[in-house]
Amino acid sequence: MRRVIFSCCVLVACNDAPAPPNLDTGTSVASSSDAGSAGTSGASESAGSADTSTGAPPEVVLQLTLELETLEEVSVEITRVGDELTARLEASRGYGVAPAGEAISGPARIDALPEAGATIYGARLAGPAVADGPCGDEPVSLALALHHDEDASFVAGGLTAYCGADTWFGVPPIEPLRISGKMP
Repeated sequence: MRRVIFSCCVLVACNDAPAPPNLDTGTSVASSSDAGSAGTSGASESAGSADTSTGAPPEVVLQLTLELETLEEVSVEITRVGDELTARLEASRGYGVAPAGEAISGPARIDALPEAGATIYGARLAGPAVADGPCGDEPVSLALALHHDEDASFVAGGLTAYCGADTWFGVPPIEPLRISGKMP
């Protein structure tokens, strides 16, 4: 429990700090067809089609199917092309803030916390407006954060929604959605 609290405090305190040199941050947004399929559990070394700008195939860094609010599923995939990381997320239910059964993607970041023996996986995902959701006609910005202790097979985190395009702070319209499950 102390590691989770410490990790969250470090992440919040260092949110605007640049990533250490051994870590990657992503800045490009890939379409759902660029990221490959995230519908199955397990990790692989490489997958997907070649990136047209560099010719290099995307490397799958993380690929999981986790529980969303205990009752539903969410597929999370983080891929790397060169120095850029892209996250792709597909939820079986959107809870009014994400499209159900439709993939969304955005830039990702991986932060290693060696002092805590943990890794934080984060992403900023641009979602469409969900007319019957709490944001109404506004697009939804979704912040993904997953925490993994290196000595555990469990990963947990959340998906926080904000009303408006590229809105990453403020009061979320609903409580963050809980995500949890086992690493492969």
